[in-house]
Amino acid sequence: MEPNGGIRMTGYRLINLILGAYDLRAIQMRDQIVGGPSWVYTDRFDIVAKAEGKLTFDAQGRRPAEALKMLKSLIEDRFAVKVHTEERVMRAFALALARRDGKLGPRLVESTAECTRTGASDAATAAQSADRWCGFRHPPGKVEGRYVTMSEVSSYFAAVSAIRRPIEDRTHLSGRYDLTVEYTEGQDAAAAGNLFTAFREQLGLKFDTVRTQVPVLVIDHAERPTPD
Repeated sequence: MEPNGGIRMTGYRLINLILGAYDLRAIQMRDQIVGGPSWVYTDRFDIVAKAEGKLTFDAQGRRPAEALKMLKSLIEDRFAVKVHTEERVMRAFALALARRDGKLGPRLVESTAECTRTGASDAATAAQSADRWCGFRHPPGKVEGRYVTMSEVSSYFAAVSAIRRPIEDRTHLSGRYDLTVEYTEGQDAAAAGNLFTAFREQLGLKFDTVRTQVPVLVIDHAERPTPD
């Protein structure tokens, strides 16, 4: 984001622009995307745009609402993008509470975090609050989450190498949480078992294997843009 309504994006694939512009956070895996030419997933593009007036953010200051509207209009105009969503039955995991009494694990607590707002105009204030991050961090061997929803936890861990499967949130936890989970990383069954055990013991959550309806993005049409 640049001053006076400017936006600059460097090295973005069209598929990521589509997912961002249409706010498709429910699309967690490549398996949930169908169609489109191969270059949509590989070629990278630089975008420089200018809005009329100042770009605005959502109430929490993290999602640039006006910029997303601009981006949607741009990709439909320059890339001739046409998409739709539907639901299909797929193998997935359901994220649920591990204990019948609903008690959470020691490393999952309701969040009281104050997050830095991306849209803050006071640079000095933003600099002083460098540790007021929200979202996920992934140091080796663990994941830290701050001020995250269970839906966001599901989306984040769906891409972890030990899972690689859509995750449906069935925890019925509606708040925002802080968490830390330590586990052995890898793609084999042992790594998956270690992650599942870590979730149960550290967070009080479990993964159940299910077949369920999951959202799927269908790319009906896309064209390479003409260069400026």
